[in-house]
Amino acid sequence: MLLSALGGASGLRLIGVTCVGGLKPVCLQQQRLQRVSRQAGMPAQAATSTIKAPADGNFYKYGLKPVLGEGIMEATLKRLGTVDIKEMDKSNFVKPKSVVYELDGKRRRWDMISSHSSVGVIIYHTELDALIVVRQFRPPAYASAMMLAEEAGEPKPPLSVGFTYELCAGIVDKKKSLAQIAAEEVKEECGFEVATEKLQWVTQYVSAVGTGGSRHDMYYAEVDESMRVGKGGGLENTGERIEVLALPLDESKGFTEDPSYPKSAGLLFGLMWLRAYIAAKKQLPAKHVV
Repeated sequence: MLLSALGGASGLRLIGVTCVGGLKPVCLQQQRLQRVSRQAGMPAQAATSTIKAPADGNFYKYGLKPVLGEGIMEATLKRLGTVDIKEMDKSNFVKPKSVVYELDGKRRRWDMISSHSSVGVIIYHTELDALIVVRQFRPPAYASAMMLAEEAGEPKPPLSVGFTYELCAGIVDKKKSLAQIAAEEVKEECGFEVATEKLQWVTQYVSAVGTGGSRHDMYYAEVDESMRVGKGGGLENTGERIEVLALPLDESKGFTEDPSYPKSAGLLFGLMWLRAYIAAKKQLPAKHVV
């Protein structure tokens, strides 16, 4: 299957795809998949792997509303300077390693990055019917966008593409329970006090399976304005400058599908889980809801 950009080749053209010779069955299958995707309301595949900022410069679409720290993104953009990429010397957070293992009697090597385990929290604001989302500048996200643009022969992207949308989360670097660390992150980043016994464990998954393999535990918490105890925003002395946003669930589908709002995989999972959970909770008697 070749993209229609290779349209000089003779063949059958199907919805942005050129079929060549014996590849026609593959293209027909692609046509069927695209038709089903459109009928299901799924977005078309992104035309490029480079990361673009919202064309209209609006970073508060889809009902996104600052809950704490209004204007932090704009203020941080003014504080940011040049961004350069260099080889790592040493780090307190990640360590490059090589895993040597045997397969079929042969010694093989796999390079990895060893890092801390982590926790994340799906926070549902009951009064706003919204998922609490944190937005912050992530240097690796911007560096990746820089490299993609360079490979594509495009100009350096604006610094705004380095701001990612994530769940409240943190690394496991204390001798405390995972629930205690999760509750601390909710207070530190988002400004809400949640008792550990009110945190519901959701699941555990493996992060960056090809390069890291660290464990990430996901929790669920419900908050309202009576639980607000601080300004949140993270630890500014460590470089954190977090903006806390509320994403209304009834507008979250468009947000999910918009690549100009860079999202973590954990956020996408958390949003899908929350929509299903709240839908089930509203449809079933309270005694049947966990």
